[in-house]
Amino acid sequence: MHTDGTVYRDLNGNGVMDPYEDPRRSIDERVDDLVRRLSLREKAGLMFQTVVPVTVDGELDGRAISPRSLSARDLVADRQITHLNVHQIPAPRAMAHWVNQIQLLAAESPHGIPVTISSDPRHSFTENLGASFSAGDLSAWPEPLGLGALADEQAVREFADIARREYLALGIRMALHPTLDVATEPRWPRQYSTFGQNAEIVSRLGLAYLDGFEAGQGVTAESVACMAKHFPGGGPQRGGEDPHFPYGKEQDYPGGQFEYHLAPFRRAIERGVSAIMPGYGVPIGLEYAGERIEEVAFGFNRQIITGLLREELGYDGVICTDWGLVTESKIGGKTLPPRSWGVEHLTEPERVRRIIEAGCDQLGGEDDPELIVSLVESGQVPISAIDRSVRRLLEVKFQLGLFDDPFVDEDTAEQIVGMADFDKAGRRAQSRSMIVLSAGRRSAPALPLAKGFAVYSEEVSAGALVDSGLRPADNPDDADVIVVRTKAPFEPRDTYMLEASFHAGSLEFSPEFEHRLREYRALAPVILAVRLDRPAILEPLIPHCSALVAEFGASDAALLDVLTGQVPAEGKLPFDVPRSMAAIETSRPDAAGDTVRPLLLEGQASAPIARRAGRRIYAQGRESREMILETALAVIERKGYSTTSLRDIASEAGMTQAGLLHHFGTKENLLVEVLRQRDIVDRRDLALLPGDEPMTIRTARHNVTVPGLIHLYVSLEAAAVDPEHPAHEFFLERERDVLAAVRRDVEARQRVGDFRVDVDPAMVARVLVAASDGLQTAWEIDRDAVDLPGTIEWLWNQLAGTPSANENPHNGEVG
Repeated sequence: MHTDGTVYRDLNGNGVMDPYEDPRRSIDERVDDLVRRLSLREKAGLMFQTVVPVTVDGELDGRAISPRSLSARDLVADRQITHLNVHQIPAPRAMAHWVNQIQLLAAESPHGIPVTISSDPRHSFTENLGASFSAGDLSAWPEPLGLGALADEQAVREFADIARREYLALGIRMALHPTLDVATEPRWPRQYSTFGQNAEIVSRLGLAYLDGFEAGQGVTAESVACMAKHFPGGGPQRGGEDPHFPYGKEQDYPGGQFEYHLAPFRRAIERGVSAIMPGYGVPIGLEYAGERIEEVAFGFNRQIITGLLREELGYDGVICTDWGLVTESKIGGKTLPPRSWGVEHLTEPERVRRIIEAGCDQLGGEDDPELIVSLVESGQVPISAIDRSVRRLLEVKFQLGLFDDPFVDEDTAEQIVGMADFDKAGRRAQSRSMIVLSAGRRSAPALPLAKGFAVYSEEVSAGALVDSGLRPADNPDDADVIVVRTKAPFEPRDTYMLEASFHAGSLEFSPEFEHRLREYRALAPVILAVRLDRPAILEPLIPHCSALVAEFGASDAALLDVLTGQVPAEGKLPFDVPRSMAAIETSRPDAAGDTVRPLLLEGQASAPIARRAGRRIYAQGRESREMILETALAVIERKGYSTTSLRDIASEAGMTQAGLLHHFGTKENLLVEVLRQRDIVDRRDLALLPGDEPMTIRTARHNVTVPGLIHLYVSLEAAAVDPEHPAHEFFLERERDVLAAVRRDVEARQRVGDFRVDVDPAMVARVLVAASDGLQTAWEIDRDAVDLPGTIEWLWNQLAGTPSANENPHNGEVG
């Protein structure tokens, strides 16, 4: 304690409260004072962040969970490295104890610089040593891709706030996430850690993620600092390969979508983020602002780091390279060459110099500060460049309050991490993020599973079935239903270190798996739940399944909550689901939604599952609203728009007209939402039909079977010309979405030769949508005179330049 009563830590042991130790001073004052005091070796140590082995019992010199060549003592005491990245960790109390031991060790250094502990994501189900860790003792949530499926900022903030509280309890003060990459290449292995293919959703959720980890108030002692990655967007990987490996280093932009991938980083930088990690990839053939970008990995790329990130975007926070750009990595008898893509010919010191000259502050996954010391002492790197980086790194440590109190309460760690409320919230999010792609036919729904059903499953535990009110069956032929859980397919690889953890290659299921489903189908209805860490080729499996569910990291219990109707599946597909590998191979890796004739489109919502009778469950108000829409849709399909009253809908929904209007306010609002629901249902059901005809034609063919809904559509569209009409915004939004979907379809077909290339896809979309709307009106006036689907098919074929089976539908009568 200072003589004036100020509590401080005498970090350099001189008995004086120096400016950098004085908690009353501004962070700038403290940083400036400390930088002047540090030796070159201390400064160099700050510029490295590397993996540290954590011990089983939390004792500093105990047995490491995963031994490495350098211990924590080697890194902190000998090499003065004060940014440590943890992989496998012990139980919460032991982890907190280990952190406290590390901080005590750091306090023995000449200036007592505290350690910043960092971690890759560790709140879900994917164990990938190079990218993420399963939750273990922490609360378990869906992968970020599942949060992307929810597309709900509040849900993301809830997750991030809980993760922050658990990290704080353990002493983890930097999150090596969020991943702001946009998942535009269906084969890319890292999609599970993104929010999906929609850059706007990625941007929105990324900001919510930062809010939650920072406790909504900027970086403070109550925050976990975040490192957004992989700048300027790591999604457009050639062939969907990953740039950890030599065969995956190229990033391609044939669609000219560099800005699309950059957009989430622009938003994060405008908001403020503590650190940014450049990607491993090499930009191939990229031009930006009229300048050809050098084909070297982003961490070495001065045009990208200094020119774009520092100067154009104005970012002045920490820039830390991805792991292992300089030296070879070795774990478990396997190696991985340095990810010095494009500068492989340089020596290790030359690579470090190139990284610093590019504008980076810190070397990730490296552990030899002497590389920087020698560069400065030989005059190859000016000390001013080192000091700039050191200031940025120290500023974050001061913001986090580590200089004033880096210790954690070991009792609190045991109480907070994985507490019941956190687990409950995570389980609910797992369920909500799921998407029921098919729940069975309306006449014979496969879901929900009724209480007491006999369920055979090789993957779902018997205990989870019993807890959900179901009966485990010993044999499939004794079951009422068979539940199969699986993951999206991949090609096993294990040549390089880490390679086995990256699910890359083909997305097609094996013939053996399809045969298994076919055999099961002969015995009982099959419900298939697929974990989509990447899109999967689902079309061959659909005929064998009574219900199909997509999940993004979930326990058996969370899955059964959905299958039994206890928790609604509220997710929407965060990416397109391609129809075939051939469609993927002709798509552009940087363009979202670019495969030919996708089976399902990004944004596809769940098929509804009936609620269990007599039980009040989560989001019952929202479910009542959905039930009303489903009922209204069915009544209007059956009776027609003009003869359907609110009384009819309310009666079939089992409620009063007042209760119905409670959810929608007016009849017009209800009818607008019915049309919105119609689009959701059509997208889901029509896409799952066999065959590959364009959705434009398929929709027209379906529309003539529901004349009541066409009448509703035509009537509301005419009224919506008035900007004040409740349907006006709906039709504006719908037209934008439909035009974009048709344009993407045409573009994809042009690339594979299924559509003439001398026409403008946007103009084709405009003509087709306008023709469809006009023909529906004409069909309403005189259904005998207009062949609605035939005319749309004829027009498509004329525009596509393909032969038509019906060159002159209805003798030229097109309405």
